[in-house]
Parts: sequence; C-alpha cells; structure tokens
Amino acid sequence: MPVKHYDIPNQARFLTYSCFDRLPLLNTPDIRDLYLHEIAKQSVRLRFDVIAYVIMPDHVHLIVVPHDGKISGVLRGLKQGFGREMIERFRREDASILQRLVGPHGRALFWQRGGGYDRNLRSSSDIREKIEYIHQNPVRRGLVENPSDWVWSSVRDFAGESGVVPLWRDW
Repeated sequence: MPVKHYDIPNQARFLTYSCFDRLPLLNTPDIRDLYLHEIAKQSVRLRFDVIAYVIMPDHVHLIVVPHDGKISGVLRGLKQGFGREMIERFRREDASILQRLVGPHGRALFWQRGGGYDRNLRSSSDIREKIEYIHQNPVRRGLVENPSDWVWSSVRDFAGESGVVPLWRDW
C-alpha cells in the first residue's frame, strides 16, 4: 500500500527532486551557490524551516518544515523561478544545452516535472536517519571522501559552522 502524504503544519518533510532527465544541471559551484541562496530566500518568503540539505549535480535533498504544512507551494517556490532563471542563463551562455532540456510540451525544463519524492517525517529518529542519508549522499556518489568536504550540504552546520541557508534546530 502506498504511503500517504499529509499536509500537516510544522511537520518535517523529506524532499528529493531532480534536474530534467537527471542531467547534471547543478554541476558547477556557482550554480549550486545560487541555489543555496534561492533556498534561503524562499524559506523566508514561503515560511518554511530547513533542517538539512544537500545540492548534488543532478538532484536536491531537503528536510523542510512548512509552517502551514502545504508542501506544493514550497516545491513550486523552490523550483519554478530558479528553473526559469537557469534556462535564461543557458540561452545566453550555452544555448546548445537547451536541445537536451526540451520537455513533452516543447519547452525547455530545468527540473524534472512533478513533485519528486516527498515523505512525512513523523519522529526524531526519522529525521536523524534522513539527515545521515543526506549528508552521506556526496560520499556514496564518489564526489568526496568525507561528507564535510562537500560544501553544498548542511553537514558543516551540524559541526558548528554556519552556511548560507539558516537551519532550524528545534526539531
């Protein structure tokens, strides 16, 4: 039986969403840095807290806590504007990549369509498990040897440093 997802105010959600066709569109440090700033901006605008994150070359993992519980607006806010900005950037700087980003309706897409993977996290142990999964992702993919070597992750925040995206610790 499929797991049901509920829009419960102030409940943690584990999100995974991918670049179009799992292409490594988040493959440069400057694009990943821009996306970290986008997460920080949207967390204030859309009123959600961030517990943990990792920006991978072809996908994103986040644990967020939407104040109103509605995850669809959070996902739309995290993906829509940034995706449009990146498509415009590609048009200006590397139009050849746009051919690979054409979706089913003939438009260039930065993100894979749909909501990606979304799971309610109902306990502190669920949250801890997903934080570990998120922070180990760059190691599992062979991008770094130690989680703290991947700059586009919240792992350093958990070690006492502060990053671009403010984290919520009262979970």
